[in-house]
Amino acid sequence: MAMPKTSGSKAVVSLSTAPAGAGHTGGTFARMPKRRAAGSGSADRDAGTAFWLMAPALGLYALFTLLPIAATFWLSFNSSAGFNTSANFVGFGNYAKAAHDPIVWKSLVHTFVWLAYHVVMAGGLGLLLALAVSRLRFTQVFFRTAFFLPHLVSLAVVGVIWANIYDPFFGLLNTALTRIGLGSFTQGWLSDPALVLFSVSVASSWQGFGLYMLLFIAGLQNIDRSLYDAAEVDGANSFEKLIHVTLPGLREVTTFVVSLAMINGLKGFATVFVMTNGGPFYQSELITTYIYRLAFQSQDHGLAAVLCILLSLLAIVITIVFNRWRARLSQ
Repeated sequence: MAMPKTSGSKAVVSLSTAPAGAGHTGGTFARMPKRRAAGSGSADRDAGTAFWLMAPALGLYALFTLLPIAATFWLSFNSSAGFNTSANFVGFGNYAKAAHDPIVWKSLVHTFVWLAYHVVMAGGLGLLLALAVSRLRFTQVFFRTAFFLPHLVSLAVVGVIWANIYDPFFGLLNTALTRIGLGSFTQGWLSDPALVLFSVSVASSWQGFGLYMLLFIAGLQNIDRSLYDAAEVDGANSFEKLIHVTLPGLREVTTFVVSLAMINGLKGFATVFVMTNGGPFYQSELITTYIYRLAFQSQDHGLAAVLCILLSLLAIVITIVFNRWRARLSQ
């Protein structure tokens, strides 16, 4: 039975002209601002709860990170001869002193050389061993473990071990060279200014290459095997597969290993300190070892603080340049 048009039109008019609080639809829209207000209040409470939960961690971070950074900046503008002496404001005097200190520039150059040595020797050796070990079937676990073991040894112990290996009279290296008839190649590995930085870098790289090897092995395992099958179908030899399949497949791992090696290279201290203490004649002095010498031996805390800031800026610049380089590679 058809409904009269008049009643239908009245019903439509009554619904459209009803007050917001009277009908069902109007009540829904009326309640929406209240729900939004309640939602914003809940979000504020969640933010407040999150802040109080993070407060202990933020406090520890401020105490052990932000406060020392601020103290280093303050100390770089002051002259202090010790922990129990008063500090005198000298402005940029410490910065000028660092700029005219020849040992600062020498240690800066040595730091860059040390960084390059560590990336090339430790990272390169890790890649070569990863390529070799990954081809093994039954003894792979053994060699992976054996090559990783040096990484578990502390750098101070590594320094003692290699200092004995480099001993010019009773060391393993010179003794072995003499026994095999290569006595003319024996050297004072830690006393020769031209060899000392390289010799210490070998010891540091020996301690670090195992970690990089494992990272490269993990990267090799993630390369799609079908790419090698396709290369074989195209007639590629082992070298061509290495160049066109393996190395491109290791691009992401390589950038990570290089960044990690650069960070470890900037932190070089213990091996140099134990083996040479920066000698002979400052030929193995790094920024880190010179900071220690200034702060705890010469008691020149202002200049040491300047070098700490210099090292931090150096790390920031290297990180920015490396990230841009990695972004270009990923494109």
